[in-house]
Amino acid sequence: MRTSDECYGCLENLIQKTASQARTDEERREKARRAGIAVLERDYPKNCIPTQIAGEAQRVIRETAGDKDPFHRIKAQEMGLAARMISSVQRRFGGDLPDLIKVAALGNAVDFFKDSETVARDMKSPVEFYLDQTAEFIARLADCRRILYLADNASECYFDLGLIRELEKYAETYYTVKESPVQNDLTMIELEQAGLAGKMKNIATTGTDTPGLDLGAASERFRELFYGVDLILAKGMGYYETLPEIEERPPVFHVLMAKCAPVARALGVPQNSYVATIC
Repeated sequence: MRTSDECYGCLENLIQKTASQARTDEERREKARRAGIAVLERDYPKNCIPTQIAGEAQRVIRETAGDKDPFHRIKAQEMGLAARMISSVQRRFGGDLPDLIKVAALGNAVDFFKDSETVARDMKSPVEFYLDQTAEFIARLADCRRILYLADNASECYFDLGLIRELEKYAETYYTVKESPVQNDLTMIELEQAGLAGKMKNIATTGTDTPGLDLGAASERFRELFYGVDLILAKGMGYYETLPEIEERPPVFHVLMAKCAPVARALGVPQNSYVATIC
């Protein structure tokens, strides 16, 4: 998926947000912001994948500000909210695969551009997939030996756990996080802080610090895993933007909330609707 007219403003807001969260003085934050904007102005006309611009701009901001994890505080807040809400969410759903997929999708309602009250309200809302290929995904599990589960936001790990443990009954399942911090994405640090690392059989990292997946920047170990699985479950819009660009990839089951207009248009769904679709 390539940039559209709306992407510039969204990327600009992301750069502003990232720089403003950096743990440094105001002068250095402003310098980091300008460095991020310079990346945006340089790369936006090139018809790039939006997440590639976001990844490079945030990398420059982290380096300029001297903060390896500007979203540290936001992730902590989001994880605190998720930890408080997961029990009540689980009580609304059953323990079968279709319901566990809905719980995982609900976790994707978290967005650092939303206030906590809005996120909490979203989590109390029902989950109805506008595109729903859950049955086809479940049918494919019969022939799966290995599944790659690509995690998204840090707080979603609480919502992913039940689905991961159920998928482990069908196939060797690899819960995959980012190697290093980027935005509010999940890394091993947050997974261990949540106390969930020991509750999953296999955990992998992409070897990257980019949103979505830049396979060219991924570790050799991850690339071997990526091409060696039978099925991928990918959470969030970043993976929807990047995975279709990868040739000869395994089939992907995307589970997400279509929060932005370009992604919603690409999927053919209303903005902010839930999607569970195979691509």
